[in-house]
Amino acid sequence: MRLRDALKRGRELLMEKKIGSAFLDAEVILAHVISKNREFIFSHPEYELSEDELNNFFKKISLRERHYPVAYITNSKEFFSLDFFVKEGVLIPRPETELLVEEAINILRDKYGKDSLVKIADLCTGSGAIAISIAYNLKNVFCYASDITELSLEVARENAKRHNVEDRIVFLKGDLWEPFFENNIFDLDIVVSNPPYIPEKELNYLPLDVKYEPGISLNGGPDGLYFYRKIIEGSRRFLKPGGFIILEIGEKQAYEVMKIFKSKGMENLRVKKDFAGLDRVIIASLS
Repeated sequence: MRLRDALKRGRELLMEKKIGSAFLDAEVILAHVISKNREFIFSHPEYELSEDELNNFFKKISLRERHYPVAYITNSKEFFSLDFFVKEGVLIPRPETELLVEEAINILRDKYGKDSLVKIADLCTGSGAIAISIAYNLKNVFCYASDITELSLEVARENAKRHNVEDRIVFLKGDLWEPFFENNIFDLDIVVSNPPYIPEKELNYLPLDVKYEPGISLNGGPDGLYFYRKIIEGSRRFLKPGGFIILEIGEKQAYEVMKIFKSKGMENLRVKKDFAGLDRVIIASLS
C-alpha cells in the first residue's frame, strides 16, 4: 500500500472513533512507523510501505482508536524543542509546562548570569522534562530531581543521557523533600515543580487519553492542594534566603495556592498565564 493511501485510511479509522486530532495523529504515527519525519509523508506520497510497516501502522492506529495516547504509542514527546522518551506509567510532558521552564530560565539568567553555579530542585520530576530542559539551556545549572517512582527515574535518566546533561543532574528516589533531607541537600537557589494537582473527585471525569496516565502523577488529594502545602512548607528549609519557588498550577487554583505561599512568609508573588489565558504558573521568593 502506498503511503498516501495508508494515511488516508488511518485518518478515516480515527475519525470514525471521533478522535479530535485524527489527521495529526495518523501523520505522527505513520512517520514513527517508517522512521521518517512528517515532511517525508507529504513529499513522498507514492512511497510503498512494506508489509511489516503496514501491519505495524494499523496496529498502532488500533491503539489510538481506543484513545491510547500518541506519546505512548511513539514513545516520544516534544517539549521545549527537545525530544523526550516517554512510556506508559510516566506522565506525558505538556506544552503548558513549558511556561514554567521559561520563567525559571529567565529568573536564572537575570539573577545569576552565566558564571555562578546555581542549584535547582525539581520535585515530581516524572520524565525529567523540566530539569533537563533547564540544564540543557543553562550550562551553569546543577539539578537535583526527585520522584517517588523508580519507573519515572529510569525514564528521566534516559532522557538526561539523550540530551547530554546527565553529569549535571542527580536523580533522587523518594517522596518530595525526603531524599533531600536524607542526602543533606540544602541551600537551593530555585525550586520548580509540576506536582499532581487534580482534585481526587475529578479524576473520573478526565479525558479518556489522560486516564491512561499514572494516577499517582495526577491525584492532588481531596482539594488538589496536598502537594502544594508539602512543597511550599518544605521549601523554607531547603531554599536559600532570596531563593525562588516556581510551581505549575491548575487553572482555578491560583488564589488558594497564593494563600499557602503567604501563610509561609513567601514574598513577591506573581501569577503567569499560559497561551490560553489561564493561570498556569506561580512564582514566589523566600524572604
